[in-house]
Amino acid sequence: MSDTALQDIYRCCDCEADLAALDRCDDCGRVFVTEDGCPSAFPKVEKHRLFSVAPGQTNPGTIPVDQVYRYPARSGQRGTALYHLDIAHQDLLETMPSDSLVLEIGCGGGQMREWARGRGLRYLGTDVARTRVHDWLQKYGGADLYCDAHDLPFRDGSVDVIYAAAVWEHLAFPQLAAQEVARVLKPGGHFLGSSSFLEPWHDESYYHNTPNGVYMTLTLSDLEPSYIWPETDWPGFRAILRMGNKATNALAFLGGVMNAIYLAPKKLQHWLRTRAWPDQAALFQPRAEVAGAIAWIARKPLANEKDMGEAAHA
Repeated sequence: MSDTALQDIYRCCDCEADLAALDRCDDCGRVFVTEDGCPSAFPKVEKHRLFSVAPGQTNPGTIPVDQVYRYPARSGQRGTALYHLDIAHQDLLETMPSDSLVLEIGCGGGQMREWARGRGLRYLGTDVARTRVHDWLQKYGGADLYCDAHDLPFRDGSVDVIYAAAVWEHLAFPQLAAQEVARVLKPGGHFLGSSSFLEPWHDESYYHNTPNGVYMTLTLSDLEPSYIWPETDWPGFRAILRMGNKATNALAFLGGVMNAIYLAPKKLQHWLRTRAWPDQAALFQPRAEVAGAIAWIARKPLANEKDMGEAAHA
């Protein structure tokens, strides 16, 4: 399923040497096998990773809330083309130049492949195994490559966009995976994603993220968040009922009722204070406090932008 034009983006996940093809590493001798007809590239050697933490970076008071905790011009999953695709992510993908490379982490059945290629984008879908894919998504062809998001088998600066919807909660070390995203993205490239917040523990998930958690995960890897926002159509009340069990799923409509009851006094307080009905931005905080999931758009800064930022903090 791999696009042969993408062979020049791979590197060995053990010795980190560039690969001419994802079959064998001439430097360390590692042979890459296939599983279920799909290439597999999981590391077999121990590695050590480092993070740089600036003074005050772990203080939530330093987060530029007004600049990053906000909604894009359009957001939400209703009416979008694909399962889990937020319209804000769709809008950005549709602005990418033809032939841009989109790497999807946790692609499931690979349902984005046809959509992306239909818009002139190159697409590469990765996941950890075919067994983690819902039966109804199997028809889309599955992943192009099995690999570990914590150690991506791709060269530095080789990808234009990385997309990971409803994936980051399933990673044992989300900050490490974000570091890999930053490494693999081209300067100026985009990272689009979402993560559980108040969804139930599911599919062996590890960390369910608040907006602060998302911000820290991104910025520890020198990624610049443009937007971090709560999934408006997916409040925690609905998520818990929908994802609980068959009995609660039948009552999922009550999640919307509970969310409306929760927001009602917030809306009234805003009206009493301003004599105006609150817009979406005014409800950001209360929606975020009970969101089922948090979404984001982040960017890898250009080299000169990073240098300027480091000089400002010196």
